[in-house]
Amino acid sequence: MNNNSINNKRIAKNTIILYFRMLLLLVISLYTSRIVLNALGIVNFGIYNVVGGVVVFLSFLNNTLSTSSSRFITVALGEGNINNMKKIFSSIMLVHVGLCIIVIIISETIGLWFLLHKLLIPEERMSITIWVYQISIITTVINIVSVPYNAIIIAHEKMSAFAYISILDAALKLLTAFILIIVPFDRLLCYALLLFAIQLLDRIIYNRYCLRKFKECRFHFNFDKIILKEMFSFIGWSAYGSLASVSFNEGLNILLNMFFNPAVNAARGLSVQIQNAIVGFTNNFQTAINPQIIKSFVAKDFEYEKKLLIASTKFSIYLLMLLSIPVIFETHYILHLWLKQVPEHTIWFTRLILIISIISSTANPLRMINQAEGNIKKFQLYECTILLLIVPVSWIILKYEKIAELVLFVHLSFELLAQIVRVYIVVPKIEMKISYYLSNIYARLIPVFIIVAITMLIAHLSMVESFLRLVVSVISSSVACLISIYFVGLNTREKEMVQLQIKKIHLWIKF
Repeated sequence: MNNNSINNKRIAKNTIILYFRMLLLLVISLYTSRIVLNALGIVNFGIYNVVGGVVVFLSFLNNTLSTSSSRFITVALGEGNINNMKKIFSSIMLVHVGLCIIVIIISETIGLWFLLHKLLIPEERMSITIWVYQISIITTVINIVSVPYNAIIIAHEKMSAFAYISILDAALKLLTAFILIIVPFDRLLCYALLLFAIQLLDRIIYNRYCLRKFKECRFHFNFDKIILKEMFSFIGWSAYGSLASVSFNEGLNILLNMFFNPAVNAARGLSVQIQNAIVGFTNNFQTAINPQIIKSFVAKDFEYEKKLLIASTKFSIYLLMLLSIPVIFETHYILHLWLKQVPEHTIWFTRLILIISIISSTANPLRMINQAEGNIKKFQLYECTILLLIVPVSWIILKYEKIAELVLFVHLSFELLAQIVRVYIVVPKIEMKISYYLSNIYARLIPVFIIVAITMLIAHLSMVESFLRLVVSVISSSVACLISIYFVGLNTREKEMVQLQIKKIHLWIKF
């Protein structure tokens, strides 16, 4: 059996593990969100989202270091150099500790000033909000120092560890939601404290697991200057990317608070939770395949890299369409079924965010290839400059038209432009023609999307809103999606792979 077949089996196994994890987490997280919203109330829920957003915004470098850590550790693992991995791990840990110090300083100065003077917080909730802010800073610091351990697990493709630990994490958050119902003191403060405790426990478990399983996972105050120089060059441009990502995510959250009120933040917070629950299924597949994308590029196996790029992109977006299209059409009914109180703007926020997610799901494989190469300056400069424009353009539009949904239309437009740039920069790096990429991905994705959307529209317009229509919509959408994917969305080789997997499942069931 060749290496590519072994790698494909590993990807499939890891994907199944992560999907099982995600299915369970989806049920728990959606139920947890409902209980938390009811226990906290719309205003407190919105306050927590915007306060947490300020801290995340100030710690945007954490996303940079997370990406950089995974890249350097995975490349070293692909090269099979254990001594180099030890040096890289120690260097990464040292950088993360430095980031923690920076985050604390900025959060306690600029961040605290912004919280006190720029955000719209009800006066009677300000003292509790400050306490929540301080707890959020500590929680963020714990999350930052956990990144190298997470990167080690991903590089070694030990996805079962993520499954077990994240299931425990979700179960504890569900317990937290029930505790909020009965606590005799301030529920917002209690919520922040309990989430901090869960994050601390996660950090301890990840630490112990990595120390037991991986020899390179030991910190020594002995870093390599050459490695650090290479890392800082990579981190410098990656930081630009993380700034863009945090800007249009947390920046829009802060912007909405400045122009509206915490209730609008609650609406966006709920829509983002739905997005995370659905997109999580796609991220699981991409998490499983990312190490192979990096390792294949390091090995200069561009033929296999092309197959990974096309498969990762197509199957990610097909899965996202399968899950999100019924939600887009039935948002009103689903939200009222899920929540006792639905904040204003939540319905259209949810629809627009899911459409943006479908478009942006094609970006991750391209980013992985670009990071594997290491020469990321051009990609980061063009992509991130485009994405950084989302917040200032949204601010200008809101100055003239105070319609909250407009910021998501701006986001959608710039995401489309950014994807065009990604394709033209990255695809040639693996010796693939852009026309080949477009014909194998978009020429197949767009017809599938149109077929499923028309099917859903017919079901939506022919029945009144009810649980029966929801069931009919989900079934008709799923059938239309699967049939159109097979006959329109897959090429001949991919159809043969699907047929082979169906035969294996049939023999397994028969046995």
